[in-house]
Amino acid sequence: METYTGSIKQVRFYSEETKFIVALVEIEELDQTMMVTGYMSSYNDVDRYRFYGDFVIHPKYGKQFKFSRYDIAPIEKSSEIIRYLSSPLFKGIGTVQATAIVETLGEDALEKIRQDKSVLDCVKGMSYKKRDMIFDVLTTSSYDQHVMQFFLGHGVSAKMIAKITATYQEHALDIVSENPYQMIEDIDGIGFKMADDLALQLGFDMIHPYRLEAAIVFSLKNVCFQQGGTYCDKETLYHMTYRIVQIVPETFEIHYQHLIETGKIVEEEQRIYDKTLYEGENFIASTLKMYQGPSFDIDRVQDVEAMIESLEKEEGIIYAQEQREAIMRFLDHQLMILTGGPGTGKTTIVRAIIKVYQKLQPHQSIALVAPTGRASKRLYELTGVEACTIHRLLKWDLHSNTFGVNEKNPLSESLVIIDEFSMVDTFLLYHLLKASSHVKRFLFIGDDQQLPSVGPGMILKDLLSSKLFESVKLKKIFRQKEDSGIIQFAHHIREDHVEEALEDIQGYPDLLFYPCRNYEVKDLVASIVLKLKDMALSLTDFQVLAPMYDGVAGIDALNDILQSTLNPASEDKLELRLGKKVFREGDKILQLKNRVDDNVFNGDIGILVEVIKKDNFNYLHDTLVVDFDGNFVEYQPNDFNTITHAYCMSIHKAQGSEFQYVIMPILYDYSVMLRKNLIYTGASRAKKQLILLGNAEALTSGILKNQDVSRKTTLPLYLGKNDQEATLSVYDFM
Repeated sequence: METYTGSIKQVRFYSEETKFIVALVEIEELDQTMMVTGYMSSYNDVDRYRFYGDFVIHPKYGKQFKFSRYDIAPIEKSSEIIRYLSSPLFKGIGTVQATAIVETLGEDALEKIRQDKSVLDCVKGMSYKKRDMIFDVLTTSSYDQHVMQFFLGHGVSAKMIAKITATYQEHALDIVSENPYQMIEDIDGIGFKMADDLALQLGFDMIHPYRLEAAIVFSLKNVCFQQGGTYCDKETLYHMTYRIVQIVPETFEIHYQHLIETGKIVEEEQRIYDKTLYEGENFIASTLKMYQGPSFDIDRVQDVEAMIESLEKEEGIIYAQEQREAIMRFLDHQLMILTGGPGTGKTTIVRAIIKVYQKLQPHQSIALVAPTGRASKRLYELTGVEACTIHRLLKWDLHSNTFGVNEKNPLSESLVIIDEFSMVDTFLLYHLLKASSHVKRFLFIGDDQQLPSVGPGMILKDLLSSKLFESVKLKKIFRQKEDSGIIQFAHHIREDHVEEALEDIQGYPDLLFYPCRNYEVKDLVASIVLKLKDMALSLTDFQVLAPMYDGVAGIDALNDILQSTLNPASEDKLELRLGKKVFREGDKILQLKNRVDDNVFNGDIGILVEVIKKDNFNYLHDTLVVDFDGNFVEYQPNDFNTITHAYCMSIHKAQGSEFQYVIMPILYDYSVMLRKNLIYTGASRAKKQLILLGNAEALTSGILKNQDVSRKTTLPLYLGKNDQEATLSVYDFM
């Protein structure tokens, strides 16, 4: 390792997010400039830096010095200290006052100030404001550099360092050194393993109370997310904890009781909750109960019937009696739940509700939202009213995992309409309701037979089962052509009419079923999508859906063959290999996590339009550019795990979306996942044609499988407190 000292003369590149810098430095030992690269928490053109690293040869830009660490070189000569203190870093300190500081405190003035800023009080012309400013500049730059070196030295990525310092500010080192496991609770993206690796490097004992209690809390959250419930039992929690820290029952009990005493977990009648989930369910219950009754903010003396008739003329339709009734019932209640299967007119009613409400309440605003980006875009297309995700409405910040719209900065809208409400989990509704102190009305729209939320909870079913809120269940099918079987098929599944559903796939041109074995699925799917592509369809017009990632007909295997079929390698397409995956220009890409700042969300589908290989100058990292309907988003190594191929995607990820053509294998291989609500959700994604392939017996078995997995929730219990009919419910994961 070599060492060089110098001042930064020009910065060619600097990333505020990753802290990576490419800079031209005037090297004192060589009396010439040199290009250096590495990570710096902050920089300026005044300080002298000592860089530790080695030379590397870049194929295009030649010799560069790559530093692994750096520090600020001490300033020892009086002339250098005076020049430093009179630089722009220290606003208001000129040469005269800088000279006075050195003459008063000597050549070790800077170190004396860092140790005790009051030494400046004896300097002529020094004010408290200037004294504090000098101290802050000296200590902040030194601290930032120390923090960066500490975390990089312990294997923490620069991107994660940025999250840690953004969360803890100047207390980062103190907090992490005292209890690294605190990061699990405070910082999104840090799990037990990352915190544990750092803690063990810092010398924490394997049986340290911080470690064992963090493992228990982490395991509790894991159980809830894996099983979809809001609580678990003690035995399950112990076994989950034992997997990661091999804790004996006696020790587990000691730390379990301490966590209860400190309020980090909650025990209620042998049910064990993560604190946030417990507070979430209770807050949801207490808040929504305030919306039980009738509304009084709309004067029904106004002729609503006339408004509806006027809308009929505008829309060129005649509302059915149940649709008119739904509109009226919404106007009469503070909260209404609208449910129904595909084709039952939910969107028609929502459009009417919005227009009637706008006429009755012209000065009140409406928030139209959905849980996913694709669902919100679809909502906008169907209603003509601007819509967004719930995360965007609440101004969610990815790095801090916090919401800018909250109880202290609430929503200004008076009506909140949430579509695809079955996808809303306990955490998300909790945060939405905390920001809803000014909201007068809610309209929840969903299909209670679809898959439940990915996160903990079964909100839609819980609210419906409580029977405390006005609900309208639509049954009549309006969107149904004589030769269309997709909607009919979906409703037969919904109503458990298995024989009729099997008859549907034989009797309608928009329903196709190809019998095949598991090892035949890949080639058959490839053949089908090629025919669809030959029909001049775009990659986003058709979608292959499957329940599982593994197996000969799993999502990963299907993505591989579909990529080679639809977007084979060629000399004019750049590609980037990441582990087993190859990302190639022209690939169909699926977004896996919300990126609010880039306006791209979990479940969004785009096309990879450019692969840019790093050149260590213009591009310091390999970069992928994905086009999401005209929104171009860049991905670098730290983001690669947030995307995957979308030729085939999970049915869970497709929820809230619709496609012209859906190809869906149904096999016994999927039996662990194959259930009624999964088949129903996948089938109802298709608009023009649904193509099933696999085994008819597996389809029958899946439709009949309603009760093999359950979610444990207590929202009905809290909603029903003080009611004689209150019961604790465990809902089937249907």
